[in-house]
Amino acid sequence: MELHGWIALGTLIVAAFFFLTRLVALEIVALAIPLVLFVTGTVPDAATALVGFGNHAVIALAAIFVLGGGLKECGVAELMARGVGRVGGTSERRFVVVVCVFGALLSAFTSNTATVAVMLPAIVALSRRAGLAPSRLLMPLGFASILGGNLTLIGTAPNLLVSDYLRETEGHGFGMFDFALVGLPIVAAGILYLVVVGRRLLPTRLREDRFRDADLPESLAKDYNLDALLTRVRVGPDSPLVGKTLGETGLGRRYGLSVLLVVRSGPLGARYRRPGQQLRLERGDELYLQGPRAAVQRMCEGEQVSLGSVDDQHLERVLDNGVSLAEVVVSPRSAAVGRTIVDLELRGKHGVNVLALWRRGEAVQEDLAQTALQDGDTLLVGGQAARIRGLEGDFVLITGLGEARDLRRAPLAFALLLLAVLPPLLGLAPLAVSALGAAVLMLATGCVSPASIASAVEWKVLALVIGTLPLGHALEAHAVAARAASILTDVAASAGAPAVLGLLFVLAAGISVTSSNAAAAVILAPVAAEAARLSGFGTREALLAVAYGCSCAFLVPFAHPCNLMVMGPGAYRTADFLRVGGGLTLVVVVVAVTGLALL
Repeated sequence: MELHGWIALGTLIVAAFFFLTRLVALEIVALAIPLVLFVTGTVPDAATALVGFGNHAVIALAAIFVLGGGLKECGVAELMARGVGRVGGTSERRFVVVVCVFGALLSAFTSNTATVAVMLPAIVALSRRAGLAPSRLLMPLGFASILGGNLTLIGTAPNLLVSDYLRETEGHGFGMFDFALVGLPIVAAGILYLVVVGRRLLPTRLREDRFRDADLPESLAKDYNLDALLTRVRVGPDSPLVGKTLGETGLGRRYGLSVLLVVRSGPLGARYRRPGQQLRLERGDELYLQGPRAAVQRMCEGEQVSLGSVDDQHLERVLDNGVSLAEVVVSPRSAAVGRTIVDLELRGKHGVNVLALWRRGEAVQEDLAQTALQDGDTLLVGGQAARIRGLEGDFVLITGLGEARDLRRAPLAFALLLLAVLPPLLGLAPLAVSALGAAVLMLATGCVSPASIASAVEWKVLALVIGTLPLGHALEAHAVAARAASILTDVAASAGAPAVLGLLFVLAAGISVTSSNAAAAVILAPVAAEAARLSGFGTREALLAVAYGCSCAFLVPFAHPCNLMVMGPGAYRTADFLRVGGGLTLVVVVVAVTGLALL
């Protein structure tokens, strides 16, 4: 092997050392690789050294991260998490099945980490509602999200990277659902293991500093008995409210009622309107009100509106349309002390509704609007997040104020996901082009905000791909990959193709743990292709073995971000991952290698 081959191999070993020890940030190490290769002449062409910045897979990855952010921001994942609660019931076995299936399906079309990030708080809340410890559900959620990446081309970064390598070497990459041929049995067997065996190995463990119920909108609403204080009325054709703005109606001043949401029927279905003071009411409008029932009855009689029933779905409708909930405390020297809610004009001046009041551990139910506030009073308020933050000064915000859920764009976000997926599936456009176009439309239509893109895109993953792509080229160009493939095939020569595929799988899993699954896919793709040539089986099968191996990350918490994300809330220990993940790893290896050998 020539000098430049040794330099490429040395660069790989040094990078792996830093990846494993974390002495230097992963992205810094990765982006230094092209510089080292170019300066040493190992990759003399600058275009090849910087190939990662214009690579199809990198562009597609970045666009898919944006699409995942849009699905999260528009509440598509929230709807799936809510479906878990409705279908799961109270049976632990059934809950584990539903959590795993929903997690795997969602992660097939968005990143694994985004799936866990979105579903984790909801699963914690649902587990408590069902009387289960979160530790009984969160590890299955994390593992199922990793498994789900095996189903589609866009499910995880390694799939895109091995597909891009195949496209560059053979002129065509993998199709959208080519990974599902073996990926679906992997997911099915993995979920079956988690339900039948893994569930029995999970700890039942609680921790004091886990997620607070009050950080979740549904839990705040439950704590304050908001559903009992919520009323729905319909504006009749002869109502004096027709044609008036909400400010002109004086519902707060005259009746002590707060309008949380206005629902207006239209030719394309219901439209949800935020209750601004200038919003003009029309006949047939549905108003969601908060306040004493006696006041609602007086309003119905005086304003000719009809009273409707309210259930949990109506409360969800309020929370799903841009209404944030938060608890605030009246500070000791606040100007609000001694003044009523009506006097403060929180609705008119700040755009915030006071929904409930707690004083000395008890809820104040009667004449809430006319109750003089005292220092230390805790108020449940609803409104836009920015408006609630504007109360700080006279009030102290005491609960985490997450982003409001606004599901009105959920159908559009789902349609844009289809726009990204269908063109490559039908052979009309490459994934990089369709995904980029869908991501741009996500931003243009407001499905994802510019501010949230920074958190949606996994910059570390992109840096690792950009940095290791030229390393993969160098390993192939200087025969390092061929040498590694020769050693690998010699070791497995007597056992045939299944042994070679198994070794590729294990190598991919091992490198993924020590560095990242993206780096493992880039480094091993040329090795897999050469091993396939030497062993006499297809390149596609070898690359699929690498891709599936990169997604086999169950043994230790640091093997995958999903494991780290559930470790704290689930109060897990490393031994828990070894105990549950060990069996799952064995199941995935057997199913993957057997399935690939049968292709």
